[in-house]
Amino acid sequence: MSAATLTKVAPAGSSRLLADVKALDGRDPSTRIPALDRLEAALGREFADRLVTALSNERIGPRS
Repeated sequence: MSAATLTKVAPAGSSRLLADVKALDGRDPSTRIPALDRLEAALGREFADRLVTALSNERIGPRS
């Protein structure tokens, strides 16, 4: 499914998805702002840090 199709199917999240897809169009990844920095800019540093910490502490899959 193309990004253009997704913008019609899921308009609420499609703008961000389309931006992410366009960001992967072959540009030098070293020029892209790191995800944590973008998250902090969008949500505020304190909330972004708490979110990353909570997700990092969350167990993934069963433990043996």
